Amino acid sequence: MQKTKAIIIDLDGTLINDNKKVSKDDLKTLKTLGKNNIIRIIATGRSLYSFYEVFDDKFPIDYLIFDAGAGIMDFKTKKLISLKFIKSKYVKKIAKKLNELKLDFQIRDKIPDSHKYKYKIFSKENTDFNTLNAIYKKHISELSNFDNFKEATRFICISKNTAIIKQIETEFNEFSIIRATSPIDRKSIWMEIYPTGVNKGSSLIWLCNSLNISLKKTIGLGNDYNDIDFLDICGTSFVVENAPGFLKKKYLKTSSNNDSPLSYIDSINFGDF
Repeated sequence: MQKTKAIIIDLDGTLINDNKKVSKDDLKTLKTLGKNNIIRIIATGRSLYSFYEVFDDKFPIDYLIFDAGAGIMDFKTKKLISLKFIKSKYVKKIAKKLNELKLDFQIRDKIPDSHKYKYKIFSKENTDFNTLNAIYKKHISELSNFDNFKEATRFICISKNTAIIKQIETEFNEFSIIRATSPIDRKSIWMEIYPTGVNKGSSLIWLCNSLNISLKKTIGLGNDYNDIDFLDICGTSFVVENAPGFLKKKYLKTSSNNDSPLSYIDSINFGDF
């Protein structure tokens, strides 16, 4: 394990299996990586609140990139070392446009409260949206006032209308717009609007520069569209067996998220990369 200095890993659909757990083998591998002084970085679209619904403070990692890069935490000290947000005037502009287009959307509060949100829903049937509202019912409220907006971490839009989604991508191209497969039904496509330049890749660049680690000496492990930004810049990148076909053609392949994908890479020998 001489060459690799850091590994960045996505959670849902990658390190987390379909039972919402990390395998014993992969937990063991994470601990072994730490003992060998390889920096362990998680990169997830989850909020801090959502992360801690699954893990505790003893999870064997060094850094947590969350909200798809809007926040970075030093996991050993629990210090937030990087935060990005959308200014209130732009929150208002985006919200009015999404409302005009009758898109179902959420406005997520500023970190560390990005599990809290205001929402607007127009569809009679939007299973993912309704599921989220049920999960976070204690932390949400319906949007009624379009005059006063606070700073926000991100917008989440869930829609089957790809034409409108493309329109939003064009109209607000100064922001970071990320598509992701739903972590709920693993089928629906979410469109998320973040502060300018925010994604998992830009956060990895910032963190590696801070730690004086060359990207050439990193390994990436992901499974979906929103992982491409960091998979493209890592020295070596893998996707799980259950990733979309075009990703498996582009990157190296490991086992599925249900078959200890991190341990599979370890069996090849991290030192070879």
